[in-house]
Amino acid sequence: MKRGDPIKKVTIALIGSQEFCRQARSIVLPHNMRIDYYQYDRPSDAPRLLKTMRPCHAILFSGSLPYEASKQVLQTLSIPAFHVQQNEHTIAVTLLYLASEKNMAIHDISIDIKELTHIEQILQDLGPLSSIQKPAIHELQANTDLQAVVNFHMEHVKSGKSKLAVTSVHAVYDQLQAAGIPSFRMLDSTSNILRAMEHAVQQADFARSEATKIAVGVLQVHQPEKLPQDTIEKLANYLQAQWKEKEGSFFFYTTLGTIEFVFALKAFVQFCESLQSASTLSFGLGLTTLEASDNAMSALQLSKQADDIGVFMLDEYKKLHGPMPAIKPAVAMRLDDPNLLKISEKTTLSPAVISKLTLFDEFRQSTPFTANDLAGYLAVSRRTAERTIKKLMDQQFVVSVGEEMTYSQGRPRALYKMKLTI
Repeated sequence: MKRGDPIKKVTIALIGSQEFCRQARSIVLPHNMRIDYYQYDRPSDAPRLLKTMRPCHAILFSGSLPYEASKQVLQTLSIPAFHVQQNEHTIAVTLLYLASEKNMAIHDISIDIKELTHIEQILQDLGPLSSIQKPAIHELQANTDLQAVVNFHMEHVKSGKSKLAVTSVHAVYDQLQAAGIPSFRMLDSTSNILRAMEHAVQQADFARSEATKIAVGVLQVHQPEKLPQDTIEKLANYLQAQWKEKEGSFFFYTTLGTIEFVFALKAFVQFCESLQSASTLSFGLGLTTLEASDNAMSALQLSKQADDIGVFMLDEYKKLHGPMPAIKPAVAMRLDDPNLLKISEKTTLSPAVISKLTLFDEFRQSTPFTANDLAGYLAVSRRTAERTIKKLMDQQFVVSVGEEMTYSQGRPRALYKMKLTI
């Protein structure tokens, strides 16, 4: 950054209870950070707040419960989201405060926490577990019923098993206070909150750099008479892309950030759906335009084998995403399996080819295939596909299972089956 250049601020949407937001507002923020606050009464209100959120670069939740409650909505968003982690330090600071300021013994409290191991480690550090009287502990789960947590504390305090309820959930604290139950909120240390904010900023910066990745779109037209004349220009405008025609396909040069943005637009999704009867659209990512173009062509071939119809994208790590914009787990195309690495060594085929072959077999549900089928999938010539099959057959990773006769004249096509196991 040059001297005198303005600092690019990262905006974080902080979603938390009234008390948490009050504490967060007291923190002196770095110059590169801005916080927009969204307060809830109960963690289950967090998903509703997400729908009122102004544009931001990252989302930070005050704890795991509002984060877990919001997961379904978060899947529809393209920005990173995190929550402030409850750790051993948070619990230890709270217990120290209660011992020094409230003269409260550890066995005189009931406590709810996210990870049971955190408090067990603290007790272990204090001495042998057999010699320490434990507090009553309730472990919070992702789908925790807050009323059950309230009842846990009320039962222990009213029965005299504990003198003070210590809770990690502000909504639980409010209910306990209203019921006249002696209660205390887990202390959120300022340093822990600030670390969470700084982590959110770092990840937001990373996401912004990811958005500038080179992306190439390929539109392969099957029935040009069905496409409106302005289709290419309209698609280029949506993608803010330069384009060129090559061998009957149209290539659009853009960025990942632009693709993520336009797929969040209902109008663009409908536009893509209108193209499906006459063309196929796919995207590829890469460190260079050549790599991104190759990946886009691979995504085009992969989409023809998929059960679902739509737009697919192959990233620089050879993971297939789609159909877009629905959020689905990426299909891994990397060779992490040691057995597949051995196949690569035995056949002298590249790891990328072996990875594609495993997906090819998966997409076809292990049904027999021809050299033409494989050539179309790999986007190579039939001769190249036949050489690939021969290498696999030499090591018995492909076997011949018969012949297919599709025409009244001409040679029948050999049928093969994959056996990619060691």
